[in-house]
Amino acid sequence: MLIWDRLVRSWHWCLVTVVVANYWFLEGGDDLHNYAGYSIFTLLVLRLGWGLWGRNPYALLKNFVPTPSAIREHLNLLRSGANEHLAGHNPLGAVFIYFVFLAISYLSITGWLHEEVDALFGNDFLQNTHRWVADALVIAASIHITAILVMQKLTGISLIRTMITGKR
Repeated sequence: MLIWDRLVRSWHWCLVTVVVANYWFLEGGDDLHNYAGYSIFTLLVLRLGWGLWGRNPYALLKNFVPTPSAIREHLNLLRSGANEHLAGHNPLGAVFIYFVFLAISYLSITGWLHEEVDALFGNDFLQNTHRWVADALVIAASIHITAILVMQKLTGISLIRTMITGKR
């Protein structure tokens, strides 16, 4: 069964590549860092568009809204050892996805304001919060990777292979 279409998989791995490059290898304020930031924003717009109007039901934002009751139910199933086989994101995965969307939005806006609005160049608040949100995104990505490995162990579903092939 196809879970993640080519656009979602390509988006995911492009985002990973650009975030890793921008966080660890590109110097903040340099042209390449700025272009990578514009690329990340473009990726965000593309994914949100696909999430609203795409054809893949597993990629539609309306199909993975992390409600408090869904999160509680998911956590209770995990605690009980029940094997939950969701085709798309589980509620905690959905929380992560929405956090990524918010973090990318904030990073794009603060990076652009800092670099393109002369009155805000060198603004400590923008610089610091931009850095903190970037740190939070990388920490969240580390938790995401750990959660994938744990869920693979608990469910027996190769989630990494699914994000490469799209099939489960």
